[in-house]
Amino acid sequence: MDHPSAALLVLQQNAYWTSAIANLAELFAVHGETARGRASDYAEVYAGRRGSMVIDVVASRQRKYIGRVLKIVDRWEAASPDTTLLTLAESGIDARTYGLQDAEATTIRAVATNLSGFGSTMGLNDNEACKTWADQCGGVEHAPSLDPVVGSVKGIGPALFAYMRMRSGSSAIKVNIRVRKSLRSLGFRVPDSDHATMVVARVAGEAIGIDLLMLDQLLWHANGSTDT
Repeated sequence: MDHPSAALLVLQQNAYWTSAIANLAELFAVHGETARGRASDYAEVYAGRRGSMVIDVVASRQRKYIGRVLKIVDRWEAASPDTTLLTLAESGIDARTYGLQDAEATTIRAVATNLSGFGSTMGLNDNEACKTWADQCGGVEHAPSLDPVVGSVKGIGPALFAYMRMRSGSSAIKVNIRVRKSLRSLGFRVPDSDHATMVVARVAGEAIGIDLLMLDQLLWHANGSTDT
């Protein structure tokens, strides 16, 4: 590594760092190609279905993904004329029908409205709008409320902000209990803070030469994590 970041220079002074990085590198040696493939395909899951993407992201908070979230998405798609941001923005989603909280339904509609308007203003289709948005707002990942499109919507915190960017095609990591637990299982000291978790994750990825999205996918293999 030619030019280590200032944060890496700080964190590598910790006694735990060398062994934790060795554990992460070992995990990458075993599961790196799987993580790389999953990261490569991550944004394509919702290509042409960006309304569904917004529902997925907001509904993912504190729900089992396969058992609950994907079923909500499937039901909405079956009942909707299409899966665009504009359709979701115009029609919204009924909280009671889909087992959502009223506040979640409000968040979903607001995000779809903002992303649809963002794309319309810039002359972009849904896929292009989401990717452009995701790439341009990486600099406010620690303060998502500064982003007027998605981060400022009530109900979107750092974890959902990162997840929306990941599904939109940008490199980020969904800072949640799973990520924190996985990093700790490898030997990293991670305080109970989304911001601290994000810093440790970013620097750990830097140390072994992978981006945040690939690290996120790699950490599914740590400590018996599952995505159910």
